[in-house]
Amino acid sequence: MLSKRNVLLLKIVLFLFALNFLMLFLYFTSHSKQSSLPSSQTLPNSHSNHLFNGHNDRFLKPWPILPSYLPWSRGSPPPSRSCEAYFGNGFSDRQDLLTAANHGADGWFRCFHSDTLRSSVCEGGRIRMDPGRVRMSKGGERLEDVIGRKEEEELPKFEDGAFEVDGGPGLRGVPRRLAGDEFLDRYVPRNGIEMHTMRGLLESAQVVGSTHFDCPK
Repeated sequence: MLSKRNVLLLKIVLFLFALNFLMLFLYFTSHSKQSSLPSSQTLPNSHSNHLFNGHNDRFLKPWPILPSYLPWSRGSPPPSRSCEAYFGNGFSDRQDLLTAANHGADGWFRCFHSDTLRSSVCEGGRIRMDPGRVRMSKGGERLEDVIGRKEEEELPKFEDGAFEVDGGPGLRGVPRRLAGDEFLDRYVPRNGIEMHTMRGLLESAQVVGSTHFDCPK
């Protein structure tokens, strides 16, 4: 005959088993309902889909749609630093640094900025990296050699021209900077970061003519 303690333990085990079964049932039920919703309710509309990948180029890898960057509403922008600005309105301030010409034959570059988060998400096409102008730690070093090294010493450092964007055959002469200091201060601020890698990358980027844009890979 079972003791009172064993009976209590048996009841607890049965209760936990039933609770676990109920949670699994609710979980799978809710997921089956979500999967049965029409695509118009679960996916951004076609206008949203083209917010980030509006530049369709058959030579480019498809840009994934990230719903977190898309605004929930199409109304006026919410007040800066409001709850609505932090959640659900994403990086909606589009800034074109270089637009494509000649039916997509040249490079392009643009950024999407969030005033609330004070940061930007950028993308572009026809961009070439010059590895010889990117300095970074060589790797494979002994542990004794890297102990005490600052984080900034491990981050890459970009020299002028580390990245080049194809400006088309009409661009001649000396390469020009892709982003000026005024743009960087407004859309890619340091925000107290001693070494801002993304800002350094944009500072190094230059727009060159097609005759100087050599990208075999």
